[in-house]
Amino acid sequence: MSAPVNVGLVGAGPWARDFHAPVFAAGPETRLAGVWSRRAPAAQALAERFGVPAFTSYERLLERCEAVVFAVPPDVQAAMAVQAARQGRALLLEKPIALTVRDAQALADAVDATGVATQLVLTNRYRPAVREFLKRARDFPAIGARAMQLTGEFLDDTFADSPWRSRAGVLYNTGPHGLDLLDAALGRITEIRPAGNRSGFLALTCLHENEVISQLTICGRVPQRRRTRYELYGPEGTLVLDSEQLPEDSTETRATLRSEFATAVRIGRSHEIDVHRGLHLQRLLAQAEPR
Repeated sequence: MSAPVNVGLVGAGPWARDFHAPVFAAGPETRLAGVWSRRAPAAQALAERFGVPAFTSYERLLERCEAVVFAVPPDVQAAMAVQAARQGRALLLEKPIALTVRDAQALADAVDATGVATQLVLTNRYRPAVREFLKRARDFPAIGARAMQLTGEFLDDTFADSPWRSRAGVLYNTGPHGLDLLDAALGRITEIRPAGNRSGFLALTCLHENEVISQLTICGRVPQRRRTRYELYGPEGTLVLDSEQLPEDSTETRATLRSEFATAVRIGRSHEIDVHRGLHLQRLLAQAEPR
């Protein structure tokens, strides 16, 4: 068995505290090498919780790890990930990988130039039930699809401490998940025709390379429960993925994410959900911007 991958964590906000730090400290495939955040007290508190160092500089963190996990705003991530790639560090990237196609392309170019392994934290892609849905979708003769992602996250205080989400809106927060799953289930999306606005109610008509058409509705201002549902239609009937009917599998999901990232780092080859997947999604987000 290979030694655990030394993972450095960038960021000390809620997602870093509740997801990344517990996942990569748990092992056995990884160990948390330390934490860096521009908010030093937050980094210190998180580091103390897991018994690891809090670094006073990002450069020092890079010296002490072989892979970097990011839990910072997309525009910050894009620049810092380029620096980490140039230092030869593998990258676990959040979605979206940037806030502009230009920055996403620059990151992908840096990865290509250095050859470091990359992987995206599209959490749904590591859920067993979602993987089973995508497996079934490969053999399902779909002619069209409908999906919705409705939450109240922009009505309550969920993103009170997330200025980038307030600026970018629900499209950049929620959209990558929906576009990724439709693209994976039905074939590569080649064109998006948007209606609505990215901060309120947004409807996207997606044209896929195989002439399948799908529609995705996104909103972060629908109160009460979260509703996420995908319906694929074809001559054989309907194939459905409904988040409300999925089993609780967060432990398995997190373990899968961690082990697959560790494998990517050890073999030196990017996961299939890599920076170029993130670049493709970034281009789709740009198309989805209402005119």
